[in-house]
Amino acid sequence: MSSHSTVWRYFDKINGGKNALANSRGNRSQPTDKKDPNEDLVFAICTSSVPYRFLKNKHFLDFCHKLNSDHKILTPDSLRSKFSKNRSEYVDRLKKELKHVEKAWLSFDGWEAKYMDKSIYAIFIYYVENFQRKSALLGIECVEGSATAANVGKLVMRMLDLYCIDKSKVLGAVTDAGSNIVAFLDRNELFHSHCSAHVLSLIIKKSAQITHIKELIAKVNRCAAFLSRSKVERGKFRERSSMLNIHGRPPLPFSDTRWGGALLLAEAFLNHYQSLSATPALQDYLMNADDLAALKKYVNVMKPFLEALNSAESDNSFCSEVLVQFSHLSNYASSLEQRSALGRCLSNETKSRYAQYVKKNDAELSIFRYDSYVENDALLMSTYLDARFAYLPGILQRTRWEFIENSIQLYCDSIHVLNQTATGPPPKKPTLEESSFSQFVQSKRVSSHGSSVQAEMSNYKAIVLSGRPALDSSPLLFWHAHRDRFPILQKMGQHFLACTQSSAIVERLFSVCGCIVNNSRRNRMKSSTLNLHLLNASLATLQAKNEAGEMNEYDECEQSDSESEENRHEEISGEFNDDIFEEALARAMTI
Repeated sequence: MSSHSTVWRYFDKINGGKNALANSRGNRSQPTDKKDPNEDLVFAICTSSVPYRFLKNKHFLDFCHKLNSDHKILTPDSLRSKFSKNRSEYVDRLKKELKHVEKAWLSFDGWEAKYMDKSIYAIFIYYVENFQRKSALLGIECVEGSATAANVGKLVMRMLDLYCIDKSKVLGAVTDAGSNIVAFLDRNELFHSHCSAHVLSLIIKKSAQITHIKELIAKVNRCAAFLSRSKVERGKFRERSSMLNIHGRPPLPFSDTRWGGALLLAEAFLNHYQSLSATPALQDYLMNADDLAALKKYVNVMKPFLEALNSAESDNSFCSEVLVQFSHLSNYASSLEQRSALGRCLSNETKSRYAQYVKKNDAELSIFRYDSYVENDALLMSTYLDARFAYLPGILQRTRWEFIENSIQLYCDSIHVLNQTATGPPPKKPTLEESSFSQFVQSKRVSSHGSSVQAEMSNYKAIVLSGRPALDSSPLLFWHAHRDRFPILQKMGQHFLACTQSSAIVERLFSVCGCIVNNSRRNRMKSSTLNLHLLNASLATLQAKNEAGEMNEYDECEQSDSESEENRHEEISGEFNDDIFEEALARAMTI
């Protein structure tokens, strides 16, 4: 959500929707709603570096008074109260939504503020309701003390308690391989699904370290750095791209934390090469024919990995796709010329990364141990419960589908998954008056669900082998269509298919919040205020996403450092400069 659009929407609302400045905006009409305009003011403040005391600025108050003399502007204290109110309302609303959730997954990660001695963690929850996967932000808060496994665990448990979510309802989490996070999950016997986007990014990063490729990437980086430093030449470059009808992200530096940033920058460089070659000031950054051909070959070879990365980053992905995706990449890497450095690198890296997911592949291992809840168990069972991939040959390496069937059986026994509609109410406990014969029969009835699971698995295998759902369909739709036929497996499907491939949802949130917090002007903010500020900023971002559809993940905050410096004078900060504010406001009114 841009601060300019938020500011304009706020001014339009306090003006009663009449848009007194329509002439300055080409008479473009603005939609109106009955929502409190101060909501947009709150979002404008928390998604920018504007100080809270800006609400007392005389020129700002005069301007708002001229638009609507009856509107009451928030004070800094009332702004903080509004932060707290928004948070309370959000928690109460989400608590009701999560009340009937059976099983859920978490996605969380930490981030350290550049100018603060704080570790900030954002926590999302994934769950399935009515065979539709949903996600929600539980919170974004500072860890008390250092980010150890114990302190991170306390934060997660505190967040679960806030929403009245029993720990037993949490199956696991999709995260990176941070030692503190992994230790917390292991201690609590939770599944860990390693973020596949993070793994793919490591493979891409390794490939970019090959000597001749590293030299090519360095040339691309020099060109990108020049464009980011020179506003004039950047403008000329964009004009030429527009004239040549070349679209897409320009070759400007990505954030250091951007997954696959080196490969994405190389791709953008090639896409805009015609525009670059037509810009006189960029002639020193062009490549000779051999280097250009080598860069094109590298980008072309890496396309399957980039496609896999884009798929992993999507909120519509499923963790059941991870093993299949890595099996595909492993076969692809093996088909490359192994005498080349790139072919060997991709083959070795893909197999070693893949082995992290299926490290329990000893042929003598007949069943999987559920007391450890290691990551491969969750991935194997989710793959089995996805009718698009179940029983596909060759995707599990030396692991057999029979092993996963045993794991499914153990899981069902451990949680006593019973379908009340299909089996009737649970049997009554035997009383003292009942005969030993009655007790014997009763015990057999109670344990009879084991054979039911086996029968369901046998029928499930027959169905998926005779005809599979479309590859681009949701695996949850299969269980919705067969919910009566597979009362036990469909419950497991909803449990394990709630998880995504990656923790991209957290990374996107930090990409926005990082622009706010990683700022020297926020380094004196109290932790309590910071938590409320960040949560409201996150809610503003999520609202903007819902209004505009799924946005391009990192576009909002993927500016180079020089671009941030270039735009910094437009922000209101420090001992507030009225001239700068009026200039920025006038510019906002014409956007």
